[in-house]
Amino acid sequence: MTDVAPLPVRERIQALDVLRGVAVAGILFANVLVFFGLIFMPPDRVAALPTAAADHIALLLEHVFVDGKFYSLFSLLFGIGFGVQLARGGDAALPRFKRRLRILLGIGAIHAFLIWAGDILMLYALIGFTMPWFARKSNRELLRWTVILLAIPTALYVVVLTVWMVVGSGSAPTASSQGMPPQMFAYFEAIGTGGIKDALIGNLVFFGGRWADLFATVRFPKVLGMFVLGLWTVRTGLALSPADHRETLKQWRILGWGIGLPANIIATWAFEQWSYLPPSIGGLLGVVMQAVGIPMLALGYAATIALLVVDGRRFITVFGPVGRMALTNYLMHSIICVTLSYGFGFGLWWHTGASRAMAIAAAIIVVQIPLSAWWLSRYRFGPVEWGWRRLTYRRAI
Repeated sequence: MTDVAPLPVRERIQALDVLRGVAVAGILFANVLVFFGLIFMPPDRVAALPTAAADHIALLLEHVFVDGKFYSLFSLLFGIGFGVQLARGGDAALPRFKRRLRILLGIGAIHAFLIWAGDILMLYALIGFTMPWFARKSNRELLRWTVILLAIPTALYVVVLTVWMVVGSGSAPTASSQGMPPQMFAYFEAIGTGGIKDALIGNLVFFGGRWADLFATVRFPKVLGMFVLGLWTVRTGLALSPADHRETLKQWRILGWGIGLPANIIATWAFEQWSYLPPSIGGLLGVVMQAVGIPMLALGYAATIALLVVDGRRFITVFGPVGRMALTNYLMHSIICVTLSYGFGFGLWWHTGASRAMAIAAAIIVVQIPLSAWWLSRYRFGPVEWGWRRLTYRRAI
C-alpha cells in the first residue's frame, strides 16, 4: 500500500528523535561562535576580552568535541529520514521527498537572506536532490560511496597542496596570523552597531563568504557522505530498530570514541599551528585527522545516545521533544541569537567571548527542552514542522 501520510507520533522511533534533539543542540554550540561574531573578530579584540583565557579553553573544547560533529550527526539523520520515507512508501515517496526539499530550500532561503546567513537548510535541500540516485545502489555500493565522498576533501587538499608547492611562493602563515580582510571589516563591525539595514547588508556579505567557505572547505561531499551512510543504516535495520543491534552499536561506540577523539585532538593541535589555507603539510595533517575524526566521533555520539535510549536512561530522552520540532528550534536559535547579538537588538556582537557564548547556548537549550515538551503536549507538531508538512502533503494534517 502506498504511504501518503506523515508518520504518526506513536510510530516514531524514539532514539532518532533524541538523536535529532541532541544534534540540533550541538549545532547551536557551534553556531554561537558565528552568531556573536567571534570568527570575524579582529585578533587584538579577541585577546582584549576579559574572558580571553576561558575563551581559549572553550574554543579548544569546541574544536575537539563540537566543530563538525553535530552537522555530521544531523546529516546522518537526514539520510535516515530519506531512508525511512523510502521504506514506508517505496518509489511513490520520491515525488513527495522532492517536494519536501523544494519547501525546505524556500525556508532556508528566507532564513539565510533575511535572518542569518549561516543557514544549513539550503545546503541540505540542494544536496538532498541527489539521494534518489543513491537509492538505486546496493548496500555495498552505499558504503563504498560513503568512503569515497568522505575522502574527497583530503584528496582535493593533496592536489591543491601539490600545485601550491610547485607554483606557489612564500611560506604558509600560521593559523594565529590569519585575520579578517581589511575591506570586510566595516561591514561586519556595522552588524553589531547599526540598525536593521546594516544587519541585512552585513548578512548578504556574510552569505557570500559563507558559501565561499563551503566550497573552500569542501563541505558538500562531507554532508552527502553522511546522508548516504544514513540511508545504509536504514537498509540494514540499524536505524529502524536500534534495540535489535545493541552489539553493533557498542562496537560503533568503541570505534567512534577510540578513533574519533584522538584524531580530533590531533586535528585541533594541527590547526593551532598551521592554517588551512594556504595549504601546507601541517594543514594536511589537520585535514586528514578531521576526515577521520569528525565522522567517527559523530558515529560515537550516535551510538552512545542510541544505547542510552535503548537502555531507558530518562535523562537523555528529554531531548526527544526538542528533536521532534528540530526545525522550529533551529530557526529559533537564529532569531534569539541575532536579537541578542546585532546592533538593532542587545548589541553583544564582538563583546561576547567564546565561553560566554557557550553559556548562552546552554541557557537556550535548557529553555527549549521544557518548552518543546509543553508545545508537543498540546500540538502534534512544532509550528514550522506543521507548515512544512501542510505544504508537503497539500492538505490539513
